[in-house]
Amino acid sequence: MRWSAVVGVVLVAAGMAGCTGGGPGGGGAAPRVSVRASPSGLAAGAGGLALSSYRFRVTANEGSYAGAIDPIADVLDASVSVSSGGNSLKIDTVSVRGAVYTRLTGLPLPGFDGGTWYRVDPARVTRPGALGLSAIKDPTGVQALVAATHDVTRGGRKYTGTVDMTRVAAWGPVNVGQVLQLGDAARAVPFEAAVDDRDRLTALTVNIPGDTVAATYSDFGGPVTVEEPKGAEPLPDHLYGMLGL
Repeated sequence: MRWSAVVGVVLVAAGMAGCTGGGPGGGGAAPRVSVRASPSGLAAGAGGLALSSYRFRVTANEGSYAGAIDPIADVLDASVSVSSGGNSLKIDTVSVRGAVYTRLTGLPLPGFDGGTWYRVDPARVTRPGALGLSAIKDPTGVQALVAATHDVTRGGRKYTGTVDMTRVAAWGPVNVGQVLQLGDAARAVPFEAAVDDRDRLTALTVNIPGDTVAATYSDFGGPVTVEEPKGAEPLPDHLYGMLGL
């Protein structure tokens, strides 16, 4: 889920300046480092999320993103709540077998009362992960994150290592532009992960300086009941860009 775009909605709608994160910092590209591929157990634990329903929750300084997905039935029910500068916004997303709907609560613009569901045109969604939508049924983007891990060690059901965040478009509210401001440290951000007795990923925390992002995964195989909102209206054109779609 691209929280950075959602936080940007709060700032823009409130009439505040600019964006949530600057561009890459000065000094040019960070030097490449020698890396080791992550153990297959961690990659398999993340990839296994595409094979079963589950609940998820991601938290960071800016807010939280929580919901449930059944990748086999192709349904998603999720909400992101963010706060910035004293303003708050909640965005609900429902996806049912390719049909996508969203609802915005707290957007300080005329005509948005928080009760209207909007129908999203999937053909106009050009950024993977926007609104939690993903062709590989990975609303939290954890598979891309695990693919960028290196120097990983396992002890029991725990993993530790580092993540090359320059290879991750977004993790929670943090985008690559913000991470690049860390300089060389962006290529080796510490992380911790946990798996259950079936090696399914249950928790992953990335200790980004100033904004630790933590995710949990649970209720594997549980039912996910999602109904399409009735009377949904087409999403207004200007919101596609504002929502980072």
